[in-house]
Amino acid sequence: MNRRKIGSEYENAVAKALENRGYRVIERNFRCRIGEIDLIALYDRYLVFVEVKYRKDEKKGWPQEAVDRHKQQVISRVADYYMFHHPEYHNYQIRFDVAAVLGTKWKLYEHAFEYQGGKRWN
Repeated sequence: MNRRKIGSEYENAVAKALENRGYRVIERNFRCRIGEIDLIALYDRYLVFVEVKYRKDEKKGWPQEAVDRHKQQVISRVADYYMFHHPEYHNYQIRFDVAAVLGTKWKLYEHAFEYQGGKRWN
């Protein structure tokens, strides 16, 4: 099975688990010219941008470590783009989470990082 298919399966599993926790997933694999965000969900008063990272084991490092500063900056800029094109969510606070999948177990890191972009949409 190729890496994209494996990633897609884990993104779907995480989306389902988040929905079971009360999140409402509104976008999957949102792409624009800047980059991509795996999941976008509403939860309470938050618009949550979720990066899903999978590792079969820890030999190549922990999945959450793969969301480095550069990846955080890309996700933040994609979030800006999304917010610019979806003013209906301007009243929500934004949050950046990481869903780290290691083997068959996963953990959600809420507020995994702060906004890393240059400017905000409002």
